[in-house]
Amino acid sequence: KNDRIGIIGKNGKGKSTLLRLLAGELLPRKGIITRHPALQTAYFGQTNVERLNPEQTILEELMGTSPDCPLERARKISGAFMFSGDLALKKIRVLSGGEKSRVLLSKLLLTPSNLLLLDEPTNHLDMEACDSLMETLDAYNGALILVTHNEMYLHALVNKLIVFDRNGVSVFNGNYRRF
Repeated sequence: KNDRIGIIGKNGKGKSTLLRLLAGELLPRKGIITRHPALQTAYFGQTNVERLNPEQTILEELMGTSPDCPLERARKISGAFMFSGDLALKKIRVLSGGEKSRVLLSKLLLTPSNLLLLDEPTNHLDMEACDSLMETLDAYNGALILVTHNEMYLHALVNKLIVFDRNGVSVFNGNYRRF
């Protein structure tokens, strides 16, 4: 319930595949994945920006995430991800890759969940956005599984590691500093 798991290893070893399996976007070739009935997962994949509607504004995207999302909450989240005031009225189609990533991350935080699956969420983000995301993740009231090469995030957020290396995959019960 309170795990903050970092997934580390070289590119191409299966980190993103593991997250996609956990998110239900891929089916396992062997075995089964059993989820707790109360599990509510929110997933940020590296290529999820295509899921945004280019004709909607940032606020419209955020408010469409949950039927009970009031304008004030959407404004607060958009402001936390540096879309305050009129910036929240920009259409998705005019946003940069980093801005689209920030919109997706904002949507995740409005999605009812108790498990966040994040695949390289800091790609395409500037330092200010990275800092804002770290604060938000630190305050998240649920479990977190994070694929990242960002050591700052690993030091600040994780209490357990899944390590992909040449010998296979292992679990390290401890923080990144101990690892």
